[in-house]
Amino acid sequence: MEGNGFGMALGGGGVRAFAHFGVLSGLAEAGLRPGFISGSSMGAVLGALYAGREGDLGKIISYFRQSPLFGRAAKPPKGDGLRKRFGRLGGLTRKMAAAGIASIISFRQGLRRSNPVNQAIDDFFGAGRNFENLAIPFGANAVDLSAGSIAEFTSGPLAPALKAGVAVGLVFAPFAWNGGQYADAAPLCPAPVGLCRRLGAARVLAVDISAPLERDCVCQNGFDVVRRLMSLQSDRLNAIETANADLVLRLDLSDIFWGDFSRIDEAMERGWRGVKAALGTIREKLCPT
Repeated sequence: MEGNGFGMALGGGGVRAFAHFGVLSGLAEAGLRPGFISGSSMGAVLGALYAGREGDLGKIISYFRQSPLFGRAAKPPKGDGLRKRFGRLGGLTRKMAAAGIASIISFRQGLRRSNPVNQAIDDFFGAGRNFENLAIPFGANAVDLSAGSIAEFTSGPLAPALKAGVAVGLVFAPFAWNGGQYADAAPLCPAPVGLCRRLGAARVLAVDISAPLERDCVCQNGFDVVRRLMSLQSDRLNAIETANADLVLRLDLSDIFWGDFSRIDEAMERGWRGVKAALGTIREKLCPT
């Protein structure tokens, strides 16, 4: 497949990552196709699917829409409901929820026993599929918990590298592979611009779908303090990484719960509209004459 020479760094965020398909569709309509793709977390999974099956996006979208693994019904934005409960009863409810989470992760490596995205990765890629088989040069990342660093994958088996990158910390257990333990790198490197450049991209469009930093935050317990500190750290690291991009397309999908796969179409629509609104700037920054 012929690309336009620029690369795309795709961020993670569960169903919000489907905004990337909207971005890619909008670019294709304008005659622009990336020559390199990098991604974190779900952005890496969708980036790999695009890099390997660009002409078959409809089949990919239908899989996630219809699969019972992801649920077909709308889901409430978990966490928001707890924060909106006020008074003594609300405070007690939040404390009980925090205690429940602490109890679970004291005995398990994650809140959930299995990651449905792993099954999707197997269904699409299976055994024996390598990075080298993709039509577009592609890279994914993950946190190497053992080494204490961000691992970058650009060659070799595709499925385990993607599974390493979607092992969302706290929610799912780390992914064990080749003697190491790996977790989702999105909190540390949501849109891997540097990786995209190392793939060979001279110009990079970073698609940032991370939730905007919450303002006027009130911390009511220790969990709130830890959550706030992690959010601040992630926001700072994201700003450092995306500063190296030629252009950052920021899409606010914070009202879409990351696990609500009934909103795939909405996420895609926002990505498409984001491209249309910024098309002139995209051409200027990524396709200079």
